[in-house]
This record gives sequence, C-alpha cells and structure tokens, in this order.
Amino acid sequence: MTALAGASVLFGQGMLETGIAFDIPTLLVDDEIIDYVLRMLGGFKVDAETLSVDLINNVGPFGTYLAEEDTCNRMGELSNYKLMNRKNYDMWEADGKPQIQDVAHARALEIIAAHKQKNPLSEAQVKAIRQVLIDAEAELGVDGFWKGKEDKRFIDDNLF
Repeated sequence: MTALAGASVLFGQGMLETGIAFDIPTLLVDDEIIDYVLRMLGGFKVDAETLSVDLINNVGPFGTYLAEEDTCNRMGELSNYKLMNRKNYDMWEADGKPQIQDVAHARALEIIAAHKQKNPLSEAQVKAIRQVLIDAEAELGVDGFWKGKEDKRFIDDNLF
C-alpha cells in the first residue's frame, strides 16, 4: 500500500523484533514480496495480443481460458516465484504442506553453500589488518588466548 501511495524507500527487509534481530530466510521472503510489488507498480501492457482477443474469439463465451497454453504462458510471467506457494490446496497438501519459512530457510542454506565471496582486499592488506589485530591483542595482554588454536583465529585463512 505504501508503494501505491508513492513511497520510494522500503526498509526493514529481513528484520525481526523491530530491527533487533536479522533473519536471512525472512530477507528472502521480503525480497520476493518487494519484487512482486515492483512488478505491480510497473503496470501491464494492454493491447490486442495481451488481451488475447483472438483467443477469446476462438474459445467463445462458454469455453475455459485457463486451460489454454497462451493463458498458462502469460500467468507464468507473473508467478515465477520460488518461495511463495501458488499451488491449489490439494497439490500443496500432497507436497507435505511446506511452510514458506521452511522453504526460505532451505533456499538460504543453498545460497550460502554456493556463495563464493570475492575478497576486495589484496593479500598484503589482509596481512596488515591481521597484524594490527595481533599487535592489539599483545598490547592488551590477551595474545595467549590463541595458543593452540591458531587455526581458529581468523574466520577464513583461504582468502586467496
């Protein structure tokens, strides 16, 4: 509704508890909703082809348009979402009644598993930053904490 009223800034995607917590599956659901809203705001092309005038003439007033290939193709343009369930109840039930939170969680795990972060820093920059941390720990007298667990000191030793 805010988008229809002209709001151009949306925030809070993925946030829970008034922004105290963040949830990646919620972010994915919010992203899909925003995509849908933006599609609706973009409007629809209305001409003889999109109105399916020829199809209406061929099917006639007592036919069904839902079974027509053209209708299915045009609906596919509007409902190509990955998380929202667009199936009827019987199909959804036959699939085990998947909840959107569970579908989004599974998708988040897929994205995380496949993601390869490109490091924007050079190897020398990473080493310099790590040295600052090591020096600060020594200065604070907490450098002994990492003895025997050096492999866990930094999140990713394979940045390059």
